[in-house]
Order: sequence, then C-alpha cells, then structure tokens
Amino acid sequence: MNFFEYLDKDCAKSKEAFLYSIKKLPSSKIIVINVGLSSLTYDTGFYNIRNLKNFIADVSELINSDSKKRVVIVVSDSIKNIKQQYFALQGTQKIKKNRTVINAEDSVQPIDSIQEVLNTDSSLYSALVSMVNSDIVNLFYDGFSNYNLRAIGFSVSSNGVDIVGGLKKVLKSIESIAFQTSMKDDEKITAIKKYLSSSKNITQTTSFKAVTQKTTETIKGLFKVYPRTIPIIMEDISQKINSLDDDGFAARIAIAINADVMISISRKGMLYTVDPLKNDKALPFYCYDTSRSAPAPFKEAGRKESLSKKLTAAKNMNEHKRSIPMLLAPYNSPNTIYNMFDSDKINDICINGELPFFTILINSTDISLPIENRFIAGTIFIDKNAAVALMNKSSLLSVGITSVEGDFDRKATVAILDEKLVEIGRGVTDFSSKELQQKLESHTSVTVINRGKLRINENYSRGEV
Repeated sequence: MNFFEYLDKDCAKSKEAFLYSIKKLPSSKIIVINVGLSSLTYDTGFYNIRNLKNFIADVSELINSDSKKRVVIVVSDSIKNIKQQYFALQGTQKIKKNRTVINAEDSVQPIDSIQEVLNTDSSLYSALVSMVNSDIVNLFYDGFSNYNLRAIGFSVSSNGVDIVGGLKKVLKSIESIAFQTSMKDDEKITAIKKYLSSSKNITQTTSFKAVTQKTTETIKGLFKVYPRTIPIIMEDISQKINSLDDDGFAARIAIAINADVMISISRKGMLYTVDPLKNDKALPFYCYDTSRSAPAPFKEAGRKESLSKKLTAAKNMNEHKRSIPMLLAPYNSPNTIYNMFDSDKINDICINGELPFFTILINSTDISLPIENRFIAGTIFIDKNAAVALMNKSSLLSVGITSVEGDFDRKATVAILDEKLVEIGRGVTDFSSKELQQKLESHTSVTVINRGKLRINENYSRGEV
C-alpha cells in the first residue's frame, strides 16, 4: 500500500489537508524540536554520543541550508531518565530495597525507591537537575559551535513555577511570623504550620504564560541580534511529577513562540496501533486527524493514555490562531530532521506516493485550505455564456448551469466544467446538490458560487486547455 492508497483508505476527506500540510513543511521558518533524553542516552543513563553528534549535525545542516530557518530545541523527558542519570553517576543500576537513611528527626526509615532518596534530600535532587541541565547545554554548545552556531540554555517550568521567587516569599513569611514578639513559641509553630499547609502551591502563582512570555521575548531578541542562535529550553524537571507530559510542554512552547511546526523525537517515534517496543506487529499511522476520535486498535490502557496526551498537545496547537502541525518520529538516521523539510523528500511522498518516515497530526477542520486544494464533493456543468461570464470575473449564477453531478451539502467545494468537459475552476457552493437541482427545475435565478469563493484554472484563463 503506497501513501495515496493509505490516505484514501484511512483519511478520506482529510487527504487534501494532509497533503497540503506536508507540502508546506519545506517552507517552515520557526521549528520547535522536542527531543527526549531517552533518544540521546543509553539504557544505562549515559549519553549516546553518536546519536547526539548525528542530531547536532542534522539540525546544523537544516539551519545552514536555509538562512531563514530558526530552530528551538526543547529537552524534556520523564523522571525515569533523571533517575537513570543518578544511577549512572553513582556507578550502579539500582538501589536495593530496605536501604536506610536518617531523616531530620534522627529516625531511621527504609528506602525502596530512588524517588524517596531524592525526596529525602532536596539539595541532592536540585544538584542532580542542575548537573543534568548543565551537561545538556555544554554538550549542545560544544557540538553546535563546530558548525558556527551557538546554543544557549533556558530553564522553564511547565507549571509556570517561579521557584526561587516562590521560596523567598515563603521564607520571608515564615521569618515574619517567627519574629513576632507578641506571640508565644507554640503559637508561632501553630501559625507557621497553618501557613505552610495553606501555601503548598504558593509558587504556582506565576502563570506559564507569563514565564514563557519572557522566554519568547528573549528568543525573539536573540534571533534578531544573532539569528544563528539555537535556544535550548529545558523543563524544570524538579516539578515534573505534577507537570505536563513532554509533548504538552513542548506544544505550549511552540504556541508561545508562534512556531510553524513542532517535531517530537522519541524512541517510539511515530504513532502506532500498539506499543512498537513490545509488539513487532505494531502498525504505524502516517497521518492522523485529531478531529476524529481514537481508533479501535488503541485498547491498551497505557497506549490510550499516551495517545490522549499527544492528541491533546496537537489539538492545543491546532486551536492556535494559526494551526501548528505536529510531527512524531524516531531518531533513526543522521538526516531524520533535515529530510522532513527537504523538498525532494516531500515530493517523493506527495507526488510518488512513498510512505513517510513520520506521523503528522493535524486537525483538518482547523486548516483553511486554498480552494484548489480542497476535497471535490461534486461537479457543476455550465454553458458557454456562463463560462465567458466567469472569465470576466463574474459569480456563477444558476441560469448558466446545465446539470449537477454528485451528492453534496452547502459550503462544499465543487469542480466547474464547461461544455467540452474541461475544468474551468473550483468553488464553494452556497447550495446543496438537492437545493440546486430544485432551483434548476424551477428556473430560479440565484447566485450559486460567489466570485470571492471561486478559483479559475490559470491554464484555462490563458487558453492552454
């Protein structure tokens, strides 16, 4: 089955929207790439230097081949990978159960997970996060500098948390209670406990929009002054447990900077019917329309949840004032990213019907397709006088229509053919096929297609058909 057969079978009327979206990829200017740590590391937690070098070379070639392209890299991943980094740094693969630590009250408690170890020592956790982020920025900085590009790191919390400012506010409030001369010690303790209980989310007061607004302004400023900058945006992993999923975080960054497209790179890559890492019978979705409900094959609870998160991220981007398509792909070749925007590779897909190496998620109803690219629901045949009138920039009137073919609704796109069955153009009709047939039978004169909703075939207007 080639790509066109796939579209006809699974995407039906979404076919034009998918092809239109794919054809626009080479012209994309602002590109957000969400890369998971799992794509750049081994199972041991150490970096896969080969993949990292290929990724850097790939992005560099994309930017160096088109001076107008701007790339923002978002590094986000699950808490699992931070645990793996901890294991790798400790030179071990796991922590045995029942290992003990001494807490603040000098009581001994069993530890049965790395999360508990990190929760026990917040300074260790913060240091680990800083270490991982520093490693990422340094690796990217060194790698991109070889291609005359500069990487710069930002840390943004998906919860919009101003951690430092929030902690200062908490400490100042506690301090003000502690130094109250009119309160007894037990009253101070009670007041502080009450304050902490009611202020668990006090650092959540800074909205994600406000945080990303500052980041966006900085990125735009960098692009203006030094366009060969590559911002590396890292999610504040210490807030990961209660934060957005990876694609959701990157999607909100893409919306904030008004990107043209977002790419999600992960080990699983494309969207599949079942988990491809666990089932070799998994089938990929080359295209997915988020306006439809989840397909039947997604029966596994984990896969449904994963799909739901990706669809939510894609829908949020499609609801943006300008639809942003989302591409899902594994990093399995040195030119994976560059090929997504290479005109020849896209032509192989759109013209020759070759299968894509990525899944593209769009909402066909949110894409304002040019009339010439829309699904043709029916055909209207017109006489010679009507054809001349259309060439003179007139609207299409019912009196010039000889017959109608197809069953279509109002606002459907139809092809307009002359007496020689040559397509003059296409337009969006104000009447359904049944309503139009009734107008023809009653010889009622009405405007069927307004001039503003009509596109004339350029070759026809030049007399070349």
